[in-house]
Amino acid sequence: AYSIMEFETLGKYRIPAIMIVYNNNAWGVWTSGASRGAVRAQHMYLFQENLRYEKIAEALGCNGEYVTSPDQMTPALERAYKLASDEGISTLINCQGKKEFWTNQYPPSMPRHFAPGALAYYK
Repeated sequence: AYSIMEFETLGKYRIPAIMIVYNNNAWGVWTSGASRGAVRAQHMYLFQENLRYEKIAEALGCNGEYVTSPDQMTPALERAYKLASDEGISTLINCQGKKEFWTNQYPPSMPRHFAPGALAYYK
């Protein structure tokens, strides 16, 4: 396991690494009443939506890529690989996903929640 602050070490010592974050906005984590729009105390792991983790990597001396659709993933990986192999620069690829699937997105006979796959929000 690693944390975002590992990018400080990767950047300082120019250790080439490519890390992919599937950013699902804390999928499945709802506080009581949150789905009804109620204002309540936030759970400590309920972060703001669409956090830009790649910006943190950039601030720590590494490269960051923000991916919002499947067609952006391969070019982002190619750029990350080139930087890692040619210059020893690490990259964090932030794949923006969807927080939750709801029944209004599926036929009525389907269960209420589904686990999203990579970039499942985008068609």
